[in-house]
Amino acid sequence: MAYEPSGDLPRFFAAVAAGINEQLNLPEHGVVTATRVVLRQARAETFGSHELAFRIAGYLAARKALEHAHAPRL
Repeated sequence: MAYEPSGDLPRFFAAVAAGINEQLNLPEHGVVTATRVVLRQARAETFGSHELAFRIAGYLAARKALEHAHAPRL
């Protein structure tokens, strides 16, 4: 099957941002002063891509960024 790009990328990017905000606003983190989450690549297909998947990806990316920020520096 050939790749057919989705015209819904802005909606999917908004879902990623919502997932990031959801993770960063969890009360267990307290005050998050500076954390950067960079979306380096995204691919959405007309059939098979869902907003929830992008929201979860943003949520998990923010969690990983927070883990990295809190990791002890060697």
